[in-house]
Amino acid sequence: MNQAELFAYRLYQQGLLTTSAELAAPFFNIVGIQAQNQRAAELNVALQTGITRPELLTFYEKQGIVRSWAQRWTIHLMTSADLRLVVSARQNERLPKAYFLGAEEHVRAAATAIDQLLQQTGRLTRAAYTAHLQTTFTWYAERPHNFDYAVLQLLTAQGKLQMAPSVNGQDWLLLAPTAPTLLDQQVATAELIRRYLHGFGPATMADFVKWSGIKVSQVKPAWQTVLPELTPVVVGQEQLWTIAPISPGQLTAITDQLAHLTVVAAGFSSPMTGYRDKSWLAPKPIRQQLWSKNGILRAPIIANSVVAGKWTTQISQRQIAFAVDSWGPFDQNQLEEGFDRVARFLGLDYAGFTEKSVF
Repeated sequence: MNQAELFAYRLYQQGLLTTSAELAAPFFNIVGIQAQNQRAAELNVALQTGITRPELLTFYEKQGIVRSWAQRWTIHLMTSADLRLVVSARQNERLPKAYFLGAEEHVRAAATAIDQLLQQTGRLTRAAYTAHLQTTFTWYAERPHNFDYAVLQLLTAQGKLQMAPSVNGQDWLLLAPTAPTLLDQQVATAELIRRYLHGFGPATMADFVKWSGIKVSQVKPAWQTVLPELTPVVVGQEQLWTIAPISPGQLTAITDQLAHLTVVAAGFSSPMTGYRDKSWLAPKPIRQQLWSKNGILRAPIIANSVVAGKWTTQISQRQIAFAVDSWGPFDQNQLEEGFDRVARFLGLDYAGFTEKSVF
């Protein structure tokens, strides 16, 4: 496999080459969608599926989609079952002392109190959460800044808490997990490796460690368990792995398909978060355009089988205009189809785009 084929196949596996996927696919194929910026995550779903926002909100409710700390302990939108899988794989880890804000005893006491209440009620609003802790603990009024997030992170790490996605700016909605017990750590890690390689392969164990945030000492035994099931793929001098063999005909078709596409993705897109080494995606000068110094992963445009630009938006009076920074050619019609899909998902009128050449 050459670098162009690797580039195309990884994007194909992650669903970026389609605009008509089943709604569940973006969530399941890559074990959730990074969602510190929930709107960017939702736009990535809309770009792959054509879903409307009301349809997506209905899907959240029917399919039990949750928004929680998961891979790399970053916020993701994912199924409840997949969050359980990720937390099970990470259960032997300890949260860093810094997470407890110098108030570990109080954080753990508050977590126990919320866990007990959540087991009774099944769900809690932020108002109910706050009222319960104010009534239970006199010291709660003097809690450190971000104390509540420490409580929620601890409960999540213990497999005792999930959170509903934010809907129309609503505050927290805390949920008791439907499956309150965790899976065996090694069994969960082995299954997570399979799922990762299905969505992100070909890849290496080091890529999985980077993507998952699980310590390599916890990953190695599970990787050895899965290894007999894997197919090796050589790219240059590096050996990568996939779950299933890739036929030459399929690889050629996928590579040719991408060569004729202009792909619009939103920020925090999966190719930017799934691997240790980012050079397969773009050379360093272009990566510097996509990754900001404060950790924002900007929205890429892929055309002619390379990352050819990035885009931002400006909204005014129910209209949305797009600004493109480009360093390569693209198909304008396909680009505008992607932008129009973003506008329709947001319920806004598409007002065109401007372009600025970079480099």
